[in-house]
Amino acid sequence: MFDWLRKLFGGTTPSKPAAKAVEQRVQSVSNQPLQQPNPAPAQPRPVTTPPPARPATIKPTPETHAEEAQAYLRRLHAKVDALAERFARGGINRKQFEELFAHYQGEIQSIEQFMAMNPDSEQWKNLVSEGQSIIIRRKHAAHLVGVAIYDQRSGLPIRTVGEFGVDPALFVPMLYAYQSATKEIFGAAVRSTQIEGGKWLAFIPGQLSTTLALFSTEPSQEQIKTMENIHRVFETANINQLKIVPVDAEALVCPHEYYVGRSF
Repeated sequence: MFDWLRKLFGGTTPSKPAAKAVEQRVQSVSNQPLQQPNPAPAQPRPVTTPPPARPATIKPTPETHAEEAQAYLRRLHAKVDALAERFARGGINRKQFEELFAHYQGEIQSIEQFMAMNPDSEQWKNLVSEGQSIIIRRKHAAHLVGVAIYDQRSGLPIRTVGEFGVDPALFVPMLYAYQSATKEIFGAAVRSTQIEGGKWLAFIPGQLSTTLALFSTEPSQEQIKTMENIHRVFETANINQLKIVPVDAEALVCPHEYYVGRSF
């Protein structure tokens, strides 16, 4: 070390105090620890929110056969209530109501009697006739067979559509009776009546003409209201022709034709 110092300072021997001071300085430097570079600051980890726990699925307790039967019976009773309300609104005719009511009641009684004897059996399902009510409703729905339109001034038919089956002129006396509101025949508010063969005849009056609608069976009140709307459209569309006497039947448009042969 001293040799290196002598070379550094020109080969002369330094004084003892100076040499000692230098040596202490060298030792002080050599004893100092090496400074490490400052580490980069740690990046914060993203906080992830765990997904919410799914609620435990509660499996419903399976119904017993008796409970299933009781639930089905409640639905049948609800159908009976809805049937009565629909008839009150005029949505179905009397025959449809009677046949559907008998169908529901028969099914209710059959299931109740079976479950009373076999409370643990599922064979009650064999007594259920799904879709039968739709068949009954369609079977007993009234279809429009034909219409005859009469001039109120002359009382004579001016247009006939569909299969009326008889000469519309034969209904002229009945038409006069209706127009005079004879209670002995039609009552205070009756607007349809049964004729031969189980068919029904509905009277739809307008301002200048009257429509006689022939149905396959008793029409519902909704069907009669539909015929009222059709007749109003008929008179509106043909107002100019209907004012001319005699009426030119060939010049008339007849919206009734769309409904002939249909249940609506």
